[in-house]
Amino acid sequence: MSELDSKSKEINKQSPSLKARALRLLSLREYSRQGLATKLEESSKRYAKLGLKQGQQEGVEVVKPLAVQIEEVLDDFEARGWLSDQRFAEALVRRRSERYGVRKIQDELQRAGVDSNQAADLIKGLRETEYQRAKTLWFKKFGVLAQEQKERARQYRFLASKGFSSEVVSKVLGGRVD
Repeated sequence: MSELDSKSKEINKQSPSLKARALRLLSLREYSRQGLATKLEESSKRYAKLGLKQGQQEGVEVVKPLAVQIEEVLDDFEARGWLSDQRFAEALVRRRSERYGVRKIQDELQRAGVDSNQAADLIKGLRETEYQRAKTLWFKKFGVLAQEQKERARQYRFLASKGFSSEVVSKVLGGRVD
């Protein structure tokens, strides 16, 4: 291969299509619709900075705005069942529930753009087990009730920072059972 041929190949490099990038991301883990849109936007900007052309989507010649292209890909993926905010919310709750309280998980779902109605049932289930999860987490970290106020405050801050309600934290640190 001559030097001229290798240079022409470098010039004609294309970034993977939006669909290919979205599918690759979804193969790694679940994403919310908003989260996947953000990732696709970021990757498109990175490819644009590198000067690579946008990959063609199924032979479409008309260049649409990036936001429209992303919305079309996301709509297609939702229609096929590959993208689901409900599935994302369930996966997030499963991953986070051992280490975090309802407040922190609820905030994370909200930041991810999951509809509050969809998350309501999941949050309800978390509330039912919040005391036990907080107690288990506290026992792993500390194991014994604090004797001094300074240590009690440290344990309280730890559980509160994990998103457990003040009522639950007080019960755990007070040695009371729900």
